[in-house]
Amino acid sequence: MNMTCEVARDLAELYHEGLVSTESARAIRAHLKECGRCRRYYKTYDTMNALHFPLYKAPDFEEAEARSYEALSKRLRKRRVFEIVTTSAAIGAGSIMLAAGIILLVRSHSDD
Repeated sequence: MNMTCEVARDLAELYHEGLVSTESARAIRAHLKECGRCRRYYKTYDTMNALHFPLYKAPDFEEAEARSYEALSKRLRKRRVFEIVTTSAAIGAGSIMLAAGIILLVRSHSDD
């Protein structure tokens, strides 16, 4: 993707805040490798951003995505364990009821 300097500069704020897609970020980095003017612009933008927001760190989308997958995986594991426990409990309760029914049936027939 050929990116113009104007587009690269328009995306500077979004890029530094981590709000561009992975594909856009790649295109911006490729443009910055080729364009010295835009590299200087982004470097100046970095400096100005650091002065205004010294504690700000742009989010890492790949890291955030990995964390969300980990959280989803954890929730699914918990759900699976819950389903296994409840199914086992239901089978156990059913087995006890069946055994009790058989015992009552045997006792009622032995009384006759």
